[in-house]
Amino acid sequence: MSVGTNLLELQAIDLDLVRERTELSQMPELKTLAQKRKTYAKLKDELLKLVGRRKDLETEVNELNEEEQACQQAVTDAQTGGVDPSDYRLVQELELELTDLAKQLDRIDHIRTERLKALADARDREAYAQEYIAKFENAVRDEALDARKKAEDIKARISEGEKKRAAVSARIPADTLAQYEADLKRFGGLAVEQLVGSVPSICRMALTESSLSDLSREEGITRCPYCHRMLVLTEGE
Repeated sequence: MSVGTNLLELQAIDLDLVRERTELSQMPELKTLAQKRKTYAKLKDELLKLVGRRKDLETEVNELNEEEQACQQAVTDAQTGGVDPSDYRLVQELELELTDLAKQLDRIDHIRTERLKALADARDREAYAQEYIAKFENAVRDEALDARKKAEDIKARISEGEKKRAAVSARIPADTLAQYEADLKRFGGLAVEQLVGSVPSICRMALTESSLSDLSREEGITRCPYCHRMLVLTEGE
C-alpha cells in the first residue's frame, strides 16, 4: 500500500474520530440529564419545605393538645376546689375563671381544627411529592444508564479508531506524517486530497493543462497549486 493511500486512509480515520468525539461531547442525553439534575435538586428543596411545613403543623397541634390538657386540668381543679357557695365573691371568681377557661378551650378547638386541616393537606402534598420524586429518580436513573451505554459505545469506537490510526501512522514515513499532522491543524481536518482526473477532490478547482503538465513530472504526493493541501496524484499512489 502506497504512502498516498495510507494518508487518505489516515485522514478518513481522523475524520471519523472527530465525528465520534464531537458526538460524545455533544450528546443531547447529557444536556437533558444535566437539566433534570437541576430539576431534581429543586424538587428535593421543595420537598424539604413541605416536610418542614408538616413538622411545624404537627408541633402546633401537639402544643394545642398540651394547652387543652392544661385547661381541662384547670377546669377540674377549679370545680373541685371546694369554694364556699355562700361566699358570693369566690363564687363569682370561680364562674369568671370557668368562663375564661371555656373560651380558651373554644379557641384551642377552633385553631386546632384549622391546623388539623392544614396538616392533612400538608401530609397529602408531602406524600405526592415523595411519590413524584421517586418516579422522577427512576426515570432519570434509566436515562442515565442509557446515556452511559451510548457513551461507552462511542468510546469503544474511538478506542478502536485510535488503534487503527496508530497502525496506519506507523506505515507512513516520519517526515510525511509530520507534514500531515501540521496540515491537519492548518486545514481543519482536511489535509489530504486526491487528484481525480484534473480536479482535486477537496478544493474542486480544475487544474489547467500547464498545471497538469507540471504535476505529470511529480511522483506520489505533491501540493495542490490552489489550496496547497497534500495532493495524492493517483489512486495507486
